[in-house]
Amino acid sequence: MEKLAVILPSRGLMFSETLEELLRELKTLSFDWEIYWAHEESLPDCFNKPTNRALKDPNNFAFLFVEDDMIIPKGILMEMFEERYPVVALDYPFRQNGDSTCLHDPDGFAFWTGTGFLLAARQVLENFQKPIWRTDTTYEQFIDTDTLHWWPRKLTRIFYGLHDLRFGIILSSQEMPIKPMDRTAGQRKLVKLGQAGVNNGKHEIELLTEVGRDAVSGKVDMENINLLRGALNRVKYVKYWEDIPPFISYDDEEQPYLNDGRDFKRVR
Repeated sequence: MEKLAVILPSRGLMFSETLEELLRELKTLSFDWEIYWAHEESLPDCFNKPTNRALKDPNNFAFLFVEDDMIIPKGILMEMFEERYPVVALDYPFRQNGDSTCLHDPDGFAFWTGTGFLLAARQVLENFQKPIWRTDTTYEQFIDTDTLHWWPRKLTRIFYGLHDLRFGIILSSQEMPIKPMDRTAGQRKLVKLGQAGVNNGKHEIELLTEVGRDAVSGKVDMENINLLRGALNRVKYVKYWEDIPPFISYDDEEQPYLNDGRDFKRVR
């Protein structure tokens, strides 16, 4: 019997309201589902291990990735299935109100999204190079007039996340980009642990609910956001490089800069 595999990549803790909202969404389904948990695992193991377990069951026809701090809008899961698209996801604020986890391409799809609430068909994950989730590579960009260039770069030191960036860029480069939903999610942030040994020991939790389109810089700075939006509006072509392009060099602090070697063919 076909069922939905729910991948819950918790690293040890989960917001109780997130679980309540997830169960509410699962109850709307007319088919079975099973949760694949991760406990006390770091990135990317907290994603890869439950994903690999779920792939071993041939009855799992779709995979829902749910991070343990999401604010899940009511009725959204059925709406995502109704899209009938291989990969759909919700945008949401990442660090603060007004930022986002999704960068849109010129056609309204996504170069990448966060993995807070992402639904993928089994075939997408089966065909993905293993391990699916990796944090050892980043993708950098340069906009030259009307062409956006993306290229990978192996990292020599550890950065936070990046598993979602790589997942989205690879799908986009293979002409099967993630489709972001119109509705967005939110995120819960633990501000302060409740005091132990007292009756009123509840945790202090902040709710992030405001999403700024393409505000993916990690800091809500409207000047920078508007510069990025303006540059994205000029993009007509996208080129994915397998390695660092010849017109990009790196300084001693690993920061990219433009040299004079620009010579490329514009592609859609």
